[in-house]
Amino acid sequence: MSRSERRTSPSEEIARLKKRHTVLKKRVAEYEARLTLTAQEQLALQKMKKEKLRTKDALLQMSN
Repeated sequence: MSRSERRTSPSEEIARLKKRHTVLKKRVAEYEARLTLTAQEQLALQKMKKEKLRTKDALLQMSN
């Protein structure tokens, strides 16, 4: 059974999403603490923020 085929319990998925959200939150904060960002870093920051929001939305859906 491949990793993508493996079923996770809801509590495992919530834990995974919380961990991912925390990592993204820290990375976003690191980027935002910089005085300047290159165009590539600005794009990376936007992508991280979107993924962080998707992660939060998924957590909220699972908790309802």
